[in-house]
Amino acid sequence: MDRLSLDLRHAVSRLFRDRGFAAITVITLALGIGANTAVFSLVQTVLLRPLPYGDAERVVVVWGPERSEATWLSLQEVVGYGRESRTLAAVSGYQELDANLTGGQEPERVRAASVTPNLFEVLRVPASLGRVAVAADVQGGSSDVIVLSHGLWQRRFGGGADVVGRAIQVNGRARTVIGIMPASFRLPGDYLAQRPTEAWMPEVVNEASLGAWGNRSYTGIGRLRDSVSAPAVASEFSVIAARWVAAGFVQAQPDGGLGSLARRAVPVQDFITGGSRNALWILLGSVALVLLIACANVANLQLARADGRRREVALRAALGAARGDIVRQLLTESVLLAIAGATAGLGVAWAALQVVIVMSPANLPRIEDTRLDGTVLALTAVLAVATGVLFGLLPALQLSRPDVTGVLKDGGRAGTAGRSRRLVRRALVVLQMASSVVLALAAGLLIRSLVELNRIDLGFNPANVLTAQLQVPATDYPQPGDVVRFYRELDDRVSRVPGVRFVGAVRVLPLSRTIGDWSIKIEGRPYVPAENPNGDFQAVTPGYFEAMGLGLARGRFLAAADREDSTPVAVINETMASRYWPGEDAIGRQFMMGTDAKPWLTIVGVVKPVRHNAVVEEPRAEMYIAHAQLPAHIRSAPRGMTLVVKTNGDPLAVAGGLREAVRAIDRNLPVSDIRAMNAVAADALSQPRFVTLLLGVFAAIALTLAAIGIYGTISLLVAERTQEMGIRLALGAERRGILTMVLGQGLWLIGAGLLLGLAGAALLTRTLAGLIYGVGALDPLTFATVPALLCGVALLACLVPAVRAASVDPITTLRR
Repeated sequence: MDRLSLDLRHAVSRLFRDRGFAAITVITLALGIGANTAVFSLVQTVLLRPLPYGDAERVVVVWGPERSEATWLSLQEVVGYGRESRTLAAVSGYQELDANLTGGQEPERVRAASVTPNLFEVLRVPASLGRVAVAADVQGGSSDVIVLSHGLWQRRFGGGADVVGRAIQVNGRARTVIGIMPASFRLPGDYLAQRPTEAWMPEVVNEASLGAWGNRSYTGIGRLRDSVSAPAVASEFSVIAARWVAAGFVQAQPDGGLGSLARRAVPVQDFITGGSRNALWILLGSVALVLLIACANVANLQLARADGRRREVALRAALGAARGDIVRQLLTESVLLAIAGATAGLGVAWAALQVVIVMSPANLPRIEDTRLDGTVLALTAVLAVATGVLFGLLPALQLSRPDVTGVLKDGGRAGTAGRSRRLVRRALVVLQMASSVVLALAAGLLIRSLVELNRIDLGFNPANVLTAQLQVPATDYPQPGDVVRFYRELDDRVSRVPGVRFVGAVRVLPLSRTIGDWSIKIEGRPYVPAENPNGDFQAVTPGYFEAMGLGLARGRFLAAADREDSTPVAVINETMASRYWPGEDAIGRQFMMGTDAKPWLTIVGVVKPVRHNAVVEEPRAEMYIAHAQLPAHIRSAPRGMTLVVKTNGDPLAVAGGLREAVRAIDRNLPVSDIRAMNAVAADALSQPRFVTLLLGVFAAIALTLAAIGIYGTISLLVAERTQEMGIRLALGAERRGILTMVLGQGLWLIGAGLLLGLAGAALLTRTLAGLIYGVGALDPLTFATVPALLCGVALLACLVPAVRAASVDPITTLRR
C-alpha cells in the first residue's frame, strides 16, 4: 500500500506537470468510454434486462412462419391450442381496441384490450393494488370489471387507492376497477406500439362467444411446460392444425400445406426485440471500434511522451529501480488517466442518453427505461481499467528495458526515435485508419439506404395533413346508421373550419398499424376457398382520397352521393386490379365481401397503391368501401376512425377548430392522437434514421481521431528529423522534394489503412444486410466515395506537418 500510495502521488504530480497531454488523453478517452457506456446502456435495457413477467423465459407468443407479418389468431384457435396442446401449460389471448373514458373529467380516449381471463395467470404478473382478472369475473356470461395501468391510474385518478372498487364509465358502460398493474407491466405487443394498452377487460369465453375460425384479431400468448423448448411447440402446432383441417374447421392450401394455420412459438424476448437486436449489436460493435481507435490514439501519445522520458527512466534504473517497479509506475499513470476519462465519459454517456430518449425511435422497445444503473457503472469501471492497461502497457514495456548507452545513441538531443518505436506508432495509425474506414463505410451504406427509403413513393402526400382519432361508443350510437350520421355530420362541420381544404375519415391510417384483409368473391368466377381471394379493406368517408393526396389511375373517387341508399361501389388499388383482373379494365367489374349472399360492389375507380403496413413492404391488394355503405356488407359500421384533414398551412393550427367541431356534436367524445401526417410518416423511418445517425456520429469521431493520429505521427516524424532536413536543404535538396518525401510517408500509412479497412469492411458490412434497403452490402458507389473522402481528410492531416518540414530554415537548424 505504501508503494501504491507513492505511485499514485507521483502519477498525479507527473500528470499535473504534463497537463496538456493529460487533458487531450482524458477528452479522447471520455469520447470512447462515454459512447461505449451509452450504447451498452441501450443494449442492456433493450436486449438483456429481464422482462417483467414471471419466469419470462417460459413465455412465448403464438406467431406465423419466419418473416411473416402480424399473425392474429381467432378466439377459436386461442381456445383450441389451450385445450389440445401438451407442450404449452396454458394459452391466452387478447385483442386491442379503443376505449372512451367519460365522467368526472374531460373525456379521454385510451388504448385498451379485451383479454381472456387467464392472461394475467399466463404472464404471472400480480396487481400492485387490488387484484387481476380471473375466470370467476366472467362466469355469469358477462363482464363488468376492468384493470388499469399504473400510468392511467396516476394520470386520470391521481394515484388514489380508493379507485379500486369504484365504477367508471368505459364506452358509456359502467365497469368496476378491480386492480392496478405495476408501472413496468406491458403486454408483449405494447413494447412495439406507439400507443400501448392502458386498460384490460376480461372477455367472456364460451361456445357462443368463440365466433368464426376466420375472424382473426387476437394475439396468442402461451407458457411453455417445464423442459419443453419453443421449436417443439411448432411441431405440435402442425399436428393440431392437421386435425382441424381434417375436421373441416378450416381449409388446407392447394398444395396440402397449412396456409394460415402455419404457426410457431416465438420466445417473448425474441418477439419484442427481434426487430432491433441486429441494429443494437452492430452499434455496440461500432462503438467498440471507436474505443479501440481512442486507445490507439492515446497509446501513440504515450509512445511520443515516452521518447521524452527515456533518460528519466534510464536514470531510475541506474539508481536501482527494478523493471516491475517501472512498469507499475507507468501503468499507474495510464490507469489514472483512464479513470479520469471514464468519469468524464459518464457525463458524455448521460448527455447522449438524454438525446436518445428524446428521439425515442419507434420499434426500439423499453428505450425510455434506459439509465446508468449499477451494471453499466460496473462496465464503465472495467472499461477504465482495461483501457488504461491497453494503451499504457506497450509504452511501459518499451520503457522498462532502459539501456544507458542505447539512450545516448538513440535518444539524444539530435537523434530520432528508435526503429521499433517508429514501427509501433505507424502500426497504430494504420489500425486507426482501417477501423475508421470500416465505420465510415457502414455509415455510408446506411445513409445511402436511408436516401433510398426516403425516395419510396408512399402513395400519398403527407404534407399539410392533420390526423386525429375518434371512437364512437355503442351506448350513445347503438345502430350502424347512428355511427354513419355522426361521421357525416363531423365531416361537414370540420370542412367549414377556416384553413381546411379537404376532410375525410379512414378506418386504419396508413403507417399507423396493420390494416387486415377480408375474403372476397369475384363475379362470374367460382369461389375456391383454397385460393383465398382477398384484399385489405378500408372504410372511408368522401374526401379522404383528396385529403391524403392519393393518385387516381382510372375512374373516380368515392363521393358524397355514395350513400346508404345508393348503388354499392368500391375503389381498389392497382395491385388488386392487376391480381384479379389482369390485362382487363377493372372499372365496372363486381365483387362481394365474404362469400354469402351480400350486395355486389361495383368498382368505380382504381387508385395508385399505398404503402400501408410499412414503408418497405410491397403494396398489397387494397379496397376502399364507403363508410355509409359498409353496414350492408359486414353488418356494422366502424366506430373507431381516424379523421384526415388537408389544410392550407400548418395542420396543427386547425386542431382547436377540429376539437370544437367534435364538441358541437358530442361533448363527451374524446379526440386523441392529434398529429401531423408528416410526423406519422417520419416515425415509420425512425429506427433506420436513428441507427444511421448514431453510426454516422461514431464514424465522424473515429475519422477525427484517426486524422489526429496521422497528424500527430507525421508531426512527430518531422520534429525528430528537423536536423536531418536542415542538412538536406543545406546540401542542395529542393523544398518540393522534402514536401513530397513527408507526404509520401503519410500516404503509405493512409494507403495501408485504406486497404486493410476495405478488406475488413467487405467482410463486416454483410452484417448490415437486414438494415439496408435499395443498396447492396458491397455497394460500388459507397465503396468508391467513402474511401476517397477519408483519403482526402487524411491527406489534409499530413499536409500541415509536410509544409512545416519543407519550410525548415537550414541555418537556424544547424545553429541549434
